[in-house]
Amino acid sequence: MAGPRPAYAAMADDSIITGGFWSGKSANFSIRPYRNADRAKIRHICCETGFLGNPIDAIFCDRELFADLMVNPYLDYAEDWAYVATHDGRAVGYLLGAPPSFDRYMVYAGSVATLRMLLKSVSGAYAHHPRSSQFVEWLLTRSFRERPCRPRRAAHMHFNVLPGFRGHGLGRRLWRAFEERLSKTDNPRYYGELFSCKSHHPERAYQRYGVGVYDRAKTTIFAGSVSEDVFNICVVKELH
Repeated sequence: MAGPRPAYAAMADDSIITGGFWSGKSANFSIRPYRNADRAKIRHICCETGFLGNPIDAIFCDRELFADLMVNPYLDYAEDWAYVATHDGRAVGYLLGAPPSFDRYMVYAGSVATLRMLLKSVSGAYAHHPRSSQFVEWLLTRSFRERPCRPRRAAHMHFNVLPGFRGHGLGRRLWRAFEERLSKTDNPRYYGELFSCKSHHPERAYQRYGVGVYDRAKTTIFAGSVSEDVFNICVVKELH
C-alpha cells in the first residue's frame, strides 16, 4: 500500500464525479475499471512501489516473479474488482481487490509464484544478488509468522500510486470506487495490509477515513535495508 500523503491528499477544486468514477479536469486524472491492456503497466507500478513506496530492486531483483506474486492473483481471478488511476490516459496507479470467496485462489496463485522463486534461488539465479535469496527465504520461513491477524469473511484490497503522481487524491478515489463495488455485495467489510515504521506510517492518515487498525506484527522483510523497526499492519473498514 502507498504512503500517507499520496492516498488522501485533497482533490483539485474542479474535480468531478461522473458515472461513479472520478476525473480531475485540470490535471487530466481519472479513475476507471481495469482493462486487460493495463496488465503490464500494473505489474510495472507494483515493482516501482514495492519497497515502502520505492522500487523493489534493492530487496528482490526478479521483477517478473515479484509482480507474479503481488498482482497476478488479483488479475487472474478477480479482474472485475480492479481499478486504474490514469493521467492523460496513462496508468499511474491501481487498486486490486477480491471478495472473501476468492481467498483459496489467491493463496494458490501466490504459492505457485513463491515456488518458482525458490526453484530459481536454489539454481543460483540470484547468486549475484544475495538479498534476493534472503527475500525468498523470508517468504518461505517467516512471512506467515510475521503477518497480522486478518478479519474473517472480509474482502481485501491492495493499491499503489507511482511517485510523481501522489498528492492528487488518486488513492482516495481508487478506494471509493472499490467501496462502491463492495457495497453492492453481502460482505461490506474489507481489509488491507501495509508496512509502517517511524518514518513511514500511512495508517495514521487512513484512520481519518474510517479505516481502523485491526492488528499489527513486527516484520523482518526489510531487515538489513531499513534501520528502524517495521510493522506489517492490517487495517479494516466496515461499510454502513
